[in-house]
Amino acid sequence: MQKTGQMRIEKWIWIFGLLFCLSACTKQPAEPSTTEYDPYAYAEEQTVVIQRIDLEVGTMSFIDIDDGKGYDLLYNSGVDVRNKYGEIMSGSMLEAGQIVDIVYNTENQKLLEISINPDAWEVRQISGFEFERAENQAEILNQKYKYTSDLVIVSNGEIIGMNEVCKEDQITARGYGGKLCSITVDLGHGYVKLEDYDTYIGGMIEIGYDVIVPVTEDMLLTVREGEYKLKITKGEHSGYKNVVVLRDEECTVSLKELQIAPDPIGSLFFDVTPRNARIMIDGETIDTSETVDLTYGRHQIRVTAEGYETKEGYITVNAAYKIFSIELEGGEESDSAGSTTGNGTTSPSNNSSGTTEKNGDSSTQEDSDGSATSETQTTGNTVTIEKPVGAYCYVDGDLKGTVPCTFEKTVGSHVITFSMTGCLVKSYTITCQDNGKDDTYSFDALPTYESVLFEEE
Repeated sequence: MQKTGQMRIEKWIWIFGLLFCLSACTKQPAEPSTTEYDPYAYAEEQTVVIQRIDLEVGTMSFIDIDDGKGYDLLYNSGVDVRNKYGEIMSGSMLEAGQIVDIVYNTENQKLLEISINPDAWEVRQISGFEFERAENQAEILNQKYKYTSDLVIVSNGEIIGMNEVCKEDQITARGYGGKLCSITVDLGHGYVKLEDYDTYIGGMIEIGYDVIVPVTEDMLLTVREGEYKLKITKGEHSGYKNVVVLRDEECTVSLKELQIAPDPIGSLFFDVTPRNARIMIDGETIDTSETVDLTYGRHQIRVTAEGYETKEGYITVNAAYKIFSIELEGGEESDSAGSTTGNGTTSPSNNSSGTTEKNGDSSTQEDSDGSATSETQTTGNTVTIEKPVGAYCYVDGDLKGTVPCTFEKTVGSHVITFSMTGCLVKSYTITCQDNGKDDTYSFDALPTYESVLFEEE
């Protein structure tokens, strides 16, 4: 009996096992899912200006050309990038400042498509560019374009301020319709500081085709980056030197080997009648009780005395020592001019060496080297620079002092340059108007070399 019961149990176990196997074998497999992710389900299109590109990180930043809204979107090699003709191009060929149409996923902020807008305009190699700030517009190829506060300005891949664009820069301008949307600085500017050039003060200096200015003391010139032949002249003297200007860097150029040899000196004694007559040489009153040392060449002279006719003209110094006898004629003062000779006699019409000649009226003044100088339009007001404190302040290359400083306000655009030991040189452009007001400016502190190195590391 016991054996029979055990057989029955084993039989039932075998039956249940068989049924379980049959059930497992006949079960239908689950149907695979047919739902796939659609990145265009949350897609949106915009016309924008490229503000920044970082392909290593995989991001791009944009500014909407209509409302100025910013977009920071993700980029990868799967993004469909095309030129304005609809042809496929590499994303590495895109440039900050370009106007493009984008399609992106609003859910995950990923770019899907980028195409250069075919209706946007672009003008390259613009020189001498300036903003008309009062009207919020700029002139490009004789056409006026408006701009707004969201104007994108790019230099070396970085966003810069509007007043950091100098007329010495070469730029690319891009826009849409009548609006200027972006400026890219293709060739920026650096700085040239001169040393050992004192003998050329009053002459002219040329660097390339854009910088042609008078030579003054403590010059710091803003020059477009590139390689140039510097030319400096004064009268019959001239010299040349090769210079290399790098963007945002200062180049110190010594002109020691080009210095002009000093002119020979002549000692002059003036025997004047009446004795109390006043003699002015080149605009300065001299002491006639002793000899006067003057360089060889022509000098302007003016002799006046109360109750006598004025004599004025030129004298020529061409000897180591010379005596000039000048006798004024009594009567009312006039602008008539006689001439004096170096032998103690007066000769009204003798134009030999050492004579004075009549100085005719002129609207310009002639320098001793024959070059003419014209006056700038002053306003009677001032410009005050309050910051960066302690920096040297140059206006169009001329040193005005240490900040804070105040100088005369003249009409027009001017390049303000700041220089300080241990810091990078920085330039800004200001525009002065004859509006009867004093102007005051404050600028950012100059970046130090240490801060730049730290950022690079």
